[in-house]
Amino acid sequence: MNIQELIHDNKTNHYKLLTIVGDDPSKVDQLIDYLKSKDWSVYDVEEIVLDLIKDVPEDEVKLSIGLLIKRWLKNAGNRIVLTNAEILYSDEMDQIGPFDAFKYHMRGEKEGILFLNARLKENMAIYSKPDRPDYSERELTDVLYVALEDVTIQEE
Repeated sequence: MNIQELIHDNKTNHYKLLTIVGDDPSKVDQLIDYLKSKDWSVYDVEEIVLDLIKDVPEDEVKLSIGLLIKRWLKNAGNRIVLTNAEILYSDEMDQIGPFDAFKYHMRGEKEGILFLNARLKENMAIYSKPDRPDYSERELTDVLYVALEDVTIQEE
C-alpha cells in the first residue's frame, strides 16, 4: 500500500497510530526521508527515553516511564514518526512496549507513525524470541497496521 494512502486512511481512526511492522533498515530510512519531506517530525524513541529517565532514580523508572512519555508527547507536535523504540520492550521499562506506550496518545489532532521492529503474524506483532526476557507478543488493535514490506512510496 502507498504510504500516502495509509496516512489518509489512518486519519479516520480514533487512535491515529499507523503501525508499520518489520525489520528492513534501508526501507525504513527511505520511508523516513519521504515523511520528513512531507513535514513529519521524526523521533528516535531510545534517545527520547534515555533523556527522560536520566534524572529518575533507577527504582522509579518502571513506575514513571508511561507518565514521562505522555508528558513528552504533549509537546512533540501533531505529526510524528517514532523509530528505534525497542528499548520499551526491556524489563527496565516495565516491558511497556512501543505500541502500548503511544497508541492512546494518538487521538484528536495528533497523528503518529510507529515503525515497530517486530514480526507480523496475522494481527500479532512478535518481538524477540520466546526464551529472551524482552520477548513480547502484542495484538495490534484499534489502529491501522501494515507489514513494512507492503508499504510503497509513490509520488503524486
